[in-house]
Amino acid sequence: MKKFLMGAVLAGLLALPAEARNFAVPEKDPSVTLIVPDTWKIEEIDFGYSAQSPGEDVFFSVEYAHARDIEAMLDNNDKWMKQSGIKKVKPEKIAGKLNGIDATVFQFNTTDENGPTQVEFILLPAGKERTIMLTLWASDGEREKHKDAIDMMMNSVKPIQ
Repeated sequence: MKKFLMGAVLAGLLALPAEARNFAVPEKDPSVTLIVPDTWKIEEIDFGYSAQSPGEDVFFSVEYAHARDIEAMLDNNDKWMKQSGIKKVKPEKIAGKLNGIDATVFQFNTTDENGPTQVEFILLPAGKERTIMLTLWASDGEREKHKDAIDMMMNSVKPIQ
């Protein structure tokens, strides 16, 4: 995961795609902004947004919660993993930074119906006792196929000061 975070920061030098959609999360009194390519299928969800790559082989989401609700959010994501056919394994917990923001990453090296896959839940402090959670789910091959878009999204996450 450290390589992923470092790669995301280094890839920030890449030009943004001509067509992309900006998001502020949460919508009211936002803590972070990010960009998602227009070519990705974007959907509003209860506490943020989800996006799927063309071909729906990479899943990305950004959600927010009050700090006291983090355990409930992680429990909901355990249910989501089960419903999505992702084998439950103990995650590796990694502390680091994402674009200068302190980050806690729960990385699951696991399998789904298509074979080996990786799921990351990236928790970012969002002020006012809130937390932002980024979710990224894809196999290594799918990550490589959509590397530019994933790097662009991850590099676009910026705190609102």
